[in-house]
Amino acid sequence: MKKILLTLFCIATLAFAANAETYTHTFKNGELTTDGGTVTLSDIEWNATSSTYIDWNAQKGIQIGSRATANPTYTLSTSSLAGCKINSVTVNSSIAASGDAKLTITVGGQTSEAYTLDTNATDYTFDCDDTTGDITISWTATQRAYYVKSITIEYTPDASMVTVPAPVFKTPVGIYADEVIVSTDVDLADPNSVFYYTTDGTEPSYEDYVNSTGTTKSNRTYQVYEKLTETATIKAMAVIVDGDAVFKSSVAEATYVVSRTMPYINAGSITSGNKYAMVAADSAACYYYEDKAYGYLPTKTATAANDRYIETVECAGFTFTATDGGYTIQDALGRYVYHSGTYTNFNYATERPSTGAVWSVAIDNDGNATIACDGYTIHYSIEHGTYGCYPANEITENHVLPKLYMQREYPTFTIVPEESSYIDKLEKVTITCPEGIRNADLSAVATRFDSNVNKDVSTELVCEYIDENTIQLTATTPITTTNNTNLQINITGDIMLDPEGMEMPIPTKSKYGVRTLVSYTLIGNAEAATITEVSPENGAVVEELSHFIFTFSYFAGHTDDASIQPRLYAEGKEWTYALERTINNSNGGMIEMEQAALKTTEPLLGNGTYYLEIPDGYFVDGNGKSVKGMTLKYTVKNDSGETAGIEDIIAESKNGLTVYTTMGVKVVETTDASIINALPSGIYIINGKKVVK
Repeated sequence: MKKILLTLFCIATLAFAANAETYTHTFKNGELTTDGGTVTLSDIEWNATSSTYIDWNAQKGIQIGSRATANPTYTLSTSSLAGCKINSVTVNSSIAASGDAKLTITVGGQTSEAYTLDTNATDYTFDCDDTTGDITISWTATQRAYYVKSITIEYTPDASMVTVPAPVFKTPVGIYADEVIVSTDVDLADPNSVFYYTTDGTEPSYEDYVNSTGTTKSNRTYQVYEKLTETATIKAMAVIVDGDAVFKSSVAEATYVVSRTMPYINAGSITSGNKYAMVAADSAACYYYEDKAYGYLPTKTATAANDRYIETVECAGFTFTATDGGYTIQDALGRYVYHSGTYTNFNYATERPSTGAVWSVAIDNDGNATIACDGYTIHYSIEHGTYGCYPANEITENHVLPKLYMQREYPTFTIVPEESSYIDKLEKVTITCPEGIRNADLSAVATRFDSNVNKDVSTELVCEYIDENTIQLTATTPITTTNNTNLQINITGDIMLDPEGMEMPIPTKSKYGVRTLVSYTLIGNAEAATITEVSPENGAVVEELSHFIFTFSYFAGHTDDASIQPRLYAEGKEWTYALERTINNSNGGMIEMEQAALKTTEPLLGNGTYYLEIPDGYFVDGNGKSVKGMTLKYTVKNDSGETAGIEDIIAESKNGLTVYTTMGVKVVETTDASIINALPSGIYIINGKKVVK
């Protein structure tokens, strides 16, 4: 049943047009039988009672009962839309000539008037004013047959039941020169959604946007379109606002590094698939990417080429890919660079041309690259300030072979203690780089919140070069806290990496903004957390039990110790109801939250007194200290829970009883009525019939 519901609501999200959705089912021959039981009608499960006679009438629909075989009562019910707000239920029904039958519609705790059926097929509508709960349609008759042709339900989906696709970033994550425009894939978005996003790494919030506190609304419907001029992390969510209902997607995240320069190292050979800058060694002129460039390759001044590296814009690179006979060369847009064999300029093509697109590459001892195709070789023209492709008889002293420099990515650093870990105090942070560290010129600052002065406090860390792979940051005084708080370490400066002593910058404050390399949660030595609030509160009288929310003085988690688990049971019963966690944002065995939640595997509706026992140590805080347990008492009172029918069902059974939960989980199969009578209060399916105990 859950799978069917999920499909139904996912489809609904693709076509939001009004505040309400519509479910309609028109009956077909054979859909209802005298056996009753669970039937699927237009993707929703209904429970039908058994009947003495079922037939079909092409004009009026399903026939229930007949002149010879009366059927006094018949019921169709469903809980598939119980989480939605039901606006109205319409049933098209009628009665046979000289018959007498009435129709009632119940939604949750509201019941319509008793409609007297007409001999003509008529729509009977019950306006329920956003009521939630099960839907039950009942017929009563003294004689003759009655008919049902269709059922229509107007409802508003519950936000938790609607799936909104999250944004998918179309712009590849990576390193960009000067700026990058970030967009998303329109084809993968719900056309009714609007994107809300942040660029400072914080979580986006539709409510924050409404209150003008930090979240930005996309300037194009369902598309982030942001120009970044410095390194940033974009977090985006899709939102559908439908009247008073707000439906949200999960949060998508992408980090874009905007670097003013991009290091390229000297290439003594070509590796297929890598990106290379083409630099004229004598003139320090580097080809640069231009969207509409064609013919001769334009150039831009680069840092003087040498034997180690150059720094130039990221988009200067060509991608060389090995193929039969040499390499294909593609620019930043993926266009193939080819030569027609007639002129000394170049051409571009989105698809690989059949001729002129395979280049041979040879690099001599001085690092000069001979890149040739069909007798034409790439040279830089000092006279014209561009690159061209020249035959041997046109090469002069003003033509210079280029050097190739391979793009080098920023290195990967390993940090100990592990980033985002939970620690009692911070004394040392070790940073290692497998590529080797030749020298270091760094500064580091640790920032944490100090409750004593009620503000952030910063502490400088001493940066020390340990060996060819290791840098260590040391706090002059161990950093601790008396309350759980977040600690950030910001590092600025440059690292010199081996081999070849190439400079590889860690972004500096003056040029790129401070980079946060590490972030920890200091758990300090605070007193054990306490539970400050429980919902529903202890002693509450409720219509059902399903969720229990616990609010703490500061963040807490659950223990996995099987001997320390909560118990939920009915007064006077030993049998316990199954509970599960509904929040599991675990991080190193902890859950960073100020609230925790438990839920029953299915709502408890049976009238009676229930107890929830939370033992000492089930909840633990960031210090690993046990949160004091408690016993909570609840009273369930509702109309559905007062109805019992187990004795009637047992009396009719001769061959045994099979009991299922409403979720389809088998509870017991027995011929012993006492076992059935001892079951805890709740709703069961016994021998195909829904029974409330």
